[in-house]
Amino acid sequence: MKTLNLYVTKNLLFIIAAAIIILTFGMVGGNMIRVFQLVAAGIPLDNALKFAVYILPMVFSFTIPWGILIAVLLMFGKMSADNEITAMRACGISIFQIISPLIILTFVLTIICIFLQSDLSPHFMGKARMLVKFVGFNDPSAFITPGQSNDLGNVVIYVKNKGENNTIRDIQVFKFDNDRKNIEQDITASNGIVKVDKEKGTTSVILYNYNIINYQKDLPKDRIYGKEFTITVNVERELNEMALSRRIDFLTYKELIGRIILYKKAGIDTTEAEVTLNLMFAMGLSPIAFLLLGFPLAIRTSRKETSIGLFVSIILSGIYFFFIIACNTLSSYPKLCPQILLWIPNIVYQIGGLYFLYRITKR
Repeated sequence: MKTLNLYVTKNLLFIIAAAIIILTFGMVGGNMIRVFQLVAAGIPLDNALKFAVYILPMVFSFTIPWGILIAVLLMFGKMSADNEITAMRACGISIFQIISPLIILTFVLTIICIFLQSDLSPHFMGKARMLVKFVGFNDPSAFITPGQSNDLGNVVIYVKNKGENNTIRDIQVFKFDNDRKNIEQDITASNGIVKVDKEKGTTSVILYNYNIINYQKDLPKDRIYGKEFTITVNVERELNEMALSRRIDFLTYKELIGRIILYKKAGIDTTEAEVTLNLMFAMGLSPIAFLLLGFPLAIRTSRKETSIGLFVSIILSGIYFFFIIACNTLSSYPKLCPQILLWIPNIVYQIGGLYFLYRITKR
């Protein structure tokens, strides 16, 4: 048994590590393209690389469960197709003895995923957001990307073209209220320029040949035309507000629990915070769900059907993440109890996996 466990553990570690590295490289690769674009636009390389490092905990929290699933399908699928598992069972070795190294590895990786989801990931994603804001405020002309939304505090700017000397052309600006929930003004302009006053801590966007539509409450929808209009963002105030009142998505589990307690004392709805807290632990337990999902598929497939089993497992794991993330969007509907609904994939996959595993042991 010691030799068997060592063989299974060594191969599992190799496959899981290889799968995680490849998947992480793929997920980070898309963001690295954005990093290189920022560097080419003038953003310092160290800030761009910091952003790539800050998103790694979030990426690992997704790639670790996928790595376990791929390792289970590849290794145990091959062992099943080569009749190695049948031979082991004929020698009196039970299924649970065969997969005991996998269970231990999955338990360890589940603890790591919970830690990533509940502590490291929100903390470093918050730092990534702060870094992006800081870079954008200090060098907005470099940070403004044509064809994309560019967030400057309570102002979102869409720019079609960008020229030299901080000039921008074909501009649309959405100015939000302080809560960033309602649009106050929709502004279009033919061209403009971005200026930074580091002494005052402000960023100014000067628009030429502008057209403004007002959406403010208690005011008629007026169209205003003019030659020059300036939008000023207080950089220091924005950064201080971001540091003091971070979004719920960027709070660790301890901070979320504290905020839930404060909200309940103040009579504020806590659904969003509760959904985020439950989401952390539901996603953190995904390695166990993926183990129980993948092992029955691996055992029941022949060599020719391994690719089919891999395809089916990818579809099912995609449904798992989609359902949990979809429940996260229901935080504004407390009557639906999204904080409870997002546990359905874990319950279904783990109970289903245990049932099929039980069926396999009885064959």
